[in-house]
Amino acid sequence: MIDAPFLYIFDNVRNFYIALNLNSNNLRKIKILESENDYLRSINKYLLALTSKYSEQNKIFQQSSIEIPVSVGVQILGDKNLVYNQNFIINKGSYSGLNVGDYIIDGLNVVGRIITTNFNTSEVITINSIDYGDEVFINGKSYIVSGTNDNYLSFVRNKNSIEIPDFKTGDIANVYLDKIILKLGIVNFENDQPILLISDITNLENLRAVIDG
Repeated sequence: MIDAPFLYIFDNVRNFYIALNLNSNNLRKIKILESENDYLRSINKYLLALTSKYSEQNKIFQQSSIEIPVSVGVQILGDKNLVYNQNFIINKGSYSGLNVGDYIIDGLNVVGRIITTNFNTSEVITINSIDYGDEVFINGKSYIVSGTNDNYLSFVRNKNSIEIPDFKTGDIANVYLDKIILKLGIVNFENDQPILLISDITNLENLRAVIDG
């Protein structure tokens, strides 16, 4: 038959386009699955971070003999981008027992301090702000530290003191509130000078304001 070669060619061309179409559909499905996998991986990382955080807090608040501060939960109002904003507003104020100077904490880590308070809101300055200053205790000795608008605080030398601090990398700097001990940072060195590394303030969903200091 004369048309037999043409039918053969037609069938081959048709099968080619069917295979091409199936391959294109499969590629689209693969991209969708890859996107879904990336999303699930990101969700899994987030849940692992939450699990780790809550496990740590459970250890602190339920399984430890550490003195726990009286505190109230707070939420940030407005912009939470602390890359540019060194201060933030929280949804609790004097009505909830908050006062200027009260600490804002995540677990037992200091995040900042209240600098102004109204009836239902307060302004908090974070520990990485250049305007933040505090007294810390390292190995039983008192030091003054100041923020730098970065992820560390610098030590402010007392002009009347000639003592050279005997810091070691990893020494913990604490803030004492009566019997309460809060963690402000960890000693490190940069260009042979001691600095105080602070926790990266990224999780702002579980902050509390200490009201018994």
